[in-house]
Amino acid sequence: MGYNWSMRFRLGFTLGFGAGYCMGARAGRERYEQIKQCVTRAKQTDVYEVATDKARALVEDGVERAKDLVDDRTDGNGQQPEVVVAVDVVEPSPGPPPAGSLSDDPPPGTPPPPSL
Repeated sequence: MGYNWSMRFRLGFTLGFGAGYCMGARAGRERYEQIKQCVTRAKQTDVYEVATDKARALVEDGVERAKDLVDDRTDGNGQQPEVVVAVDVVEPSPGPPPAGSLSDDPPPGTPPPPSL
């Protein structure tokens, strides 16, 4: 059995954290301060504000859709409603005669060949 998504996430997170830690340790404190200042300046821009507002709205919309989907598929108490399925029975068409058949007659329902 393979890894489930949770294990893959943990593994990816751990590898990413380890790689970031190693690169950060090599860069030193001075580089850390430069990156920190750059991120702080970026957070103060209008572009950052617009992007975070759009992301927040998208997440909220997704949560609402998920709630609506759950409500539609349950009866409000978390229980699935009873489902009744109607099935139409269709008779199969007769089709061509079986291979090796001795009959030269066309299958029923076949239009006659055009006359010359």
